[in-house]
Amino acid sequence: MGYEIDYYNIKIDFEKNEFLVLDQKLLPFEERYIKLETVQDVYDVIKNMNVRGAPLIGIVALIGLYLGSYTDMEFLKKARPTAINIFNYFNELKVYLEKRADHHKDYKELVRSFIIDILKSEYTKNLKISQNGFEILKKIVNKERINFLTHCNTGSLATIGLGTALGIIKYTSSEVLRSGGKVFVWVDETRPYLQGSRLTAWELHKEGIEFKIITDNSAAYVMSKGLVDVVCVGADRIAKNGDTANKIGTLNLAILCKYYGIPFIVAAPNSSIDTNLSDLRDFEVEERQKDEVIKIGDIPITRQDYEVFNPSFDITPCELIDYIVLDSGVYSKPYNF
Repeated sequence: MGYEIDYYNIKIDFEKNEFLVLDQKLLPFEERYIKLETVQDVYDVIKNMNVRGAPLIGIVALIGLYLGSYTDMEFLKKARPTAINIFNYFNELKVYLEKRADHHKDYKELVRSFIIDILKSEYTKNLKISQNGFEILKKIVNKERINFLTHCNTGSLATIGLGTALGIIKYTSSEVLRSGGKVFVWVDETRPYLQGSRLTAWELHKEGIEFKIITDNSAAYVMSKGLVDVVCVGADRIAKNGDTANKIGTLNLAILCKYYGIPFIVAAPNSSIDTNLSDLRDFEVEERQKDEVIKIGDIPITRQDYEVFNPSFDITPCELIDYIVLDSGVYSKPYNF
């Protein structure tokens, strides 16, 4: 079946009112799609992390507004409150609709046009991020073999196009191969949801890029052995001063990079910047259910009655970030977005 919009993480046919998202919780073992028919369906796939990655979450949330109504904005914002893209896309949609209030188009047609524009824009942004990242890497890593370490999943599964941090890695791999070079990737497993070992490894395998999965607590060891040239991660929200909220474990890597003198790069679209926040010192981090920690899948790994602290994100202070790569360019300290 042909779709008007067809990426492997999302398939859309507005004419037939069909919206499918890849269930990322089943990867890498099974590729199955979930059909979105209601606003509740959209909320559930975001909340339950069948869909994840800040840019993709924002796009799927827009589909929720298409399936429902303008009044569903506040409900959908609660699904994953850290991902600023939902808020930014919704604000942009408000302006978009206000400018066209006198046009003879119905609500759904306007939202449809807006979603298509955002999809095209995100694809272009991903390519620019990847190209910008490659340009800075040429300056800071002068080697034929570049050893990356990355955390969580920031590739095509999480975005539209190449990805952000993983997009940089993919683009760099294709460029250095032309001159006889090579890219290798250390993939943090990313507990507790294992986005690294399940999703990033899956993408790298598809791309034919060499990698090895490591436990999150192995990062310091591989760094100490001189096996990491650069760490490249994504971001769910960036404050004006460059403070970054990202998947839990990102702060660990930034601190380790500071100690070992390894460049630490954050990659994201400009839509991940929250210009309403000067910093993230007091930012409230989302906490998730204990089952993610005490179980792997449906298999218990410790007792159900044990207490758990399960923050989904941590905050990396701007002073630990060497470069922030956006679609608009490459930025270094001091940041002032």
